[in-house]
Amino acid sequence: MILGALAKQEINWLKSNPPAADNVQEDGIVMSSRVRLARNLSNQPFPLRADRILQLSTMDKVVSAVQSINLLSNAYVHKLNDLDKIDRLLLMERHLISHEHASNINGGPGLVFTRDETISIMVNEEDHLRMQVITPGLSPKIAWKTLNEIDDGLNEKLKFAFHPRWGYLTACPTNIGTGMRVSCLMHLPGLVITNEIERLFNGLTRVGLTARGFYGEGTKPLGDIFQISNAVTLGKNEESIIDDLGKVVNSIIRYEKGARQKLLKDSLKEKVEDNIYRSYGILSFAKSIETEEAIQHISKLKLGLSLKMKLAVKLDSIDQLIFTIQPAHLQEIVGRELTAEQRDATRAELIRKSLIN
Repeated sequence: MILGALAKQEINWLKSNPPAADNVQEDGIVMSSRVRLARNLSNQPFPLRADRILQLSTMDKVVSAVQSINLLSNAYVHKLNDLDKIDRLLLMERHLISHEHASNINGGPGLVFTRDETISIMVNEEDHLRMQVITPGLSPKIAWKTLNEIDDGLNEKLKFAFHPRWGYLTACPTNIGTGMRVSCLMHLPGLVITNEIERLFNGLTRVGLTARGFYGEGTKPLGDIFQISNAVTLGKNEESIIDDLGKVVNSIIRYEKGARQKLLKDSLKEKVEDNIYRSYGILSFAKSIETEEAIQHISKLKLGLSLKMKLAVKLDSIDQLIFTIQPAHLQEIVGRELTAEQRDATRAELIRKSLIN
């Protein structure tokens, strides 16, 4: 384990009231926005068709090109095969790499990321490059402005695979076109508690969007936190994809706020408040707690803050806690590999100390 210092840092893109966002939303419903681009080098096999030597050559080309981009001049560079499983899991927990990238122990997977962790580039995942920018709250336009600059700069150095009719060529057909995925990480406990979440998901598919889990595609939601993203890239330009997602996310925010208002009605209020205070009690006194249970209780505290309940916690610290209590973070923080039982005890202790402070 060599990323212990990273595990102890706050995640910069988790802010309850981000400045200059596209449309600042209260209550922390939108935790972050991410814009991601899939790019491949022209006249070169996709990573899954390339051997280790060719993948390592791609990594070297990307690192060389990155050094010429001002926004990436002081970025960290890691070959994932040089990291152990806990380091790779930590990077996934901090949303710097995908679940698939963390699991890849063959070939030449790599990662470039800035010191504030808002910009990262996965190398040799499904595509040669998966570039992303993450910003606080509902701010995809801000993220896109930064990523567009990086994309243009790297294209000059690397020459991305592009077809005049189909757009950017990608390993997965669903990414062909702009190669863009725009997503928002959203906390939606109101819709879950009022049993309206399935109707929301069904509506998303009709407008070309999708709901994924906490870590994106192929993962499940944790603590009523979902990733809402576009499902179509072909036939649309980048600005329209961002605008369309923004309109839907604003609608989801309204629905979530409406659902939370229902929770304040007499028939539900006492039960909801009781559940939230029970969660506070469990987190304050538990000696051992598993990840999913802990995050579910933390989610309830986050909901309680939005309902103006008197809880001795702050939104920013609650959001950070969702990430720092995950398995790799705990092991990096203590500096050694832990059994499941040891992680559960360490997690409970970290939570208790956080709530006391």
